[in-house]
Amino acid sequence: MRAMTRKIRGHSMAAGLLAVFVVLLCAIVLAAQSPIWPETGNKTLKKSGTVIDITHADQGYIMVKQEKASGDLKLRVEKGKNTLTYDLNSNGNWEVFPLQLGEGKYKVSVFKRKSGKKYASVSSQTFTVSSFSPEEACFLGPNQYVNYTQSTKAVAKAAEICGGLSSDSEKLEAVSKFVLKTLQYDYILALNVSTGYLPDLDAVLDGGKGICFDYAALTACMLRSQGIPTQLCIGYADKVYHAWNMVLIDGEWKRIDLTAESTATKVKKYSLERYY
Repeated sequence: MRAMTRKIRGHSMAAGLLAVFVVLLCAIVLAAQSPIWPETGNKTLKKSGTVIDITHADQGYIMVKQEKASGDLKLRVEKGKNTLTYDLNSNGNWEVFPLQLGEGKYKVSVFKRKSGKKYASVSSQTFTVSSFSPEEACFLGPNQYVNYTQSTKAVAKAAEICGGLSSDSEKLEAVSKFVLKTLQYDYILALNVSTGYLPDLDAVLDGGKGICFDYAALTACMLRSQGIPTQLCIGYADKVYHAWNMVLIDGEWKRIDLTAESTATKVKKYSLERYY
């Protein structure tokens, strides 16, 4: 009987240790998101001077460049009934674009300005994304709206303030406190911001001020570089055109609006228009 009791206890202890191991392993897997640093590869689509690198499409992004051209360029990303339009540089350099519309067939087109608001088609190419790994991959790396590299100051600052922190929620709190402490809302820029404005994160940090777009882009950069999926959302806060973040914490998307916190603004309703 004693031998049987010891055997049962042994099995119970082993089962208990196994359960603890499984829980810890799950926690590690859930928390082990790695930031994505875009790079070109060997799978490309080429047409009329447009090169689309789809090597890492399953990681939520593509890279596009157009041969040097005079005049403004636009890039359109379509999937089903959804369409997103971006500016595309005309100096022949690579740019990163997210595939936030999910799995499926994409169409990517480039247009060149002819006159005024009239654009002519340069090229159009299609490809299919069957799966993403990880699922939130497109919110773990930089793109045109959240533009940074491994040498961006905000990336180094995120590593500094999140060093030693074990959970994503702790990192979110640290980044939020830093952004709120560092930035002041730029009311003058808000009144004079030009069409096509994109945040320069090093300049934002150096200047210590910005508009909602800057707050949201800086927050997304710092969290993504720490492996925390973060969306930059654009739409309306009540009746004001606005930018904010959605952050994936413990398996749930949580809205973060540091501009509203910084300016002590209470928002009753958010209306999402698009996200990056």
